[in-house]
Amino acid sequence: MTVHYFSPLFVLPVMNTLIITLDAVRRDHLSQYGYERDTLPAADRLVETGGVTFNQAIVNGTYTGISLPSLLTSRHDGDRSIRSGPSIGSALPDDVRTGAIHSNTFFASKFNDIHGMDVYEDFVGQASHDEAVPTTNKLARRLFDTVRPVLQRTGLFEFARTIQEGIVPASLIHEVAVFESAETTTDRALEFIRGTNEPFCLWVHYMDPHRPYAINADSPTYGPNLDRSDILDLMANAGVNPETIDDNQRSLLIDLYDSAIRYTSEHISRLFDGLVAGRLWDDTSVILTADHGEEFGEHGLYFHRNHPYDELVRVPMFMKTPDGTPNLPSMVDEPRELLDIAPTVCRLHGVEPPAGFLGTDLRKRTLREPITRGSFASDVPVVAIRADGYSYIDIGDDAELYDLAIDPGEQNDMSSSNLDKLRDLRAKIPDRLFTERDSGVPEEVTDDARQRLEELGYLDWV
Repeated sequence: MTVHYFSPLFVLPVMNTLIITLDAVRRDHLSQYGYERDTLPAADRLVETGGVTFNQAIVNGTYTGISLPSLLTSRHDGDRSIRSGPSIGSALPDDVRTGAIHSNTFFASKFNDIHGMDVYEDFVGQASHDEAVPTTNKLARRLFDTVRPVLQRTGLFEFARTIQEGIVPASLIHEVAVFESAETTTDRALEFIRGTNEPFCLWVHYMDPHRPYAINADSPTYGPNLDRSDILDLMANAGVNPETIDDNQRSLLIDLYDSAIRYTSEHISRLFDGLVAGRLWDDTSVILTADHGEEFGEHGLYFHRNHPYDELVRVPMFMKTPDGTPNLPSMVDEPRELLDIAPTVCRLHGVEPPAGFLGTDLRKRTLREPITRGSFASDVPVVAIRADGYSYIDIGDDAELYDLAIDPGEQNDMSSSNLDKLRDLRAKIPDRLFTERDSGVPEEVTDDARQRLEELGYLDWV
């Protein structure tokens, strides 16, 4: 079967597409961008087979609940349109089997469906992936859930930990898997691929780089081997009391984080091996990126709570296609954004993107001024734009402005002395985005999902 692509004079056979997203991976922790550790060697296979590395890939949300819906729907307000479409699933022809396989509790607790997807599998709904939890453990967990948040909100974290260790043993507290391992996620992805005879478009989301780091790795590649309870306590302390984290603890957090990326890479390589074994690799386009970055105290906080600073919005992105993307260099320095992925997938499958998609094919070299929404650190809508060499962040009645050429780390706010530039950049953002704030964590979730959300850091923010 052939389909028209761009021009009726140019035909392209329908291929497969694999979209891989990594949770909370920042670009400057990958060797492909100059990092000293080889944390994601799986990406080398994309580069070495004629793929493209995007140096300025920008996300459209600072956390999963905004960024992944934006990727899937090519809209800034994708969290609203993910259930009604259009989405990647609904935009592709009926003879392309679409699938979504992910292990993100936060995403699954907010969105129980993706418009148009033939297959939608989330970790929360996979009851068989959890071991049975004894009633005594559940009761102990409820007791601790009642005590610890109150103590943490008063800043008495050490006292809270004493209560935890003295009253409720760690073996009773941490009994439910925080998220599905990259090993299991890969197994499910390979099962989808092996069970599909028609062309496919599969989105796979790996959660392991998210806090708590290296929780599923048998032994971390970098740093000491900590037990589960120690890792969880370190994560909780960094989340609730970031100002108490010293240099040694920060280094330990980074060791664990890098180890989690390396562990995930091993299973991405296994997924690639499965494509090769099934003789699908050459005919499959692969896009590998992240839903957002991660912070290690650059602006006072850890994980991904903060405003849309560089450490949160700039992520890795790689793409390989059967034709080798001949119109692009191996390293693209011009900006790209997650909004661009959905229309690219449409073009790869020979169809025009829906009018509702706002992004542009990743292979098209045109001006982009990425907009990013969201922040757990604010109770007002937060929206940012990168344009004209500046980073503009709007925070309710306040704003921040950074000249990225001389201040790429965004440490020197220039907003007070550049009012004209503030007005110019603000005018580039649609008005509706200044009044919309993501709804955050859903109120109605199961006890097990609420526990996972807490240990992922979504419920200990104050």
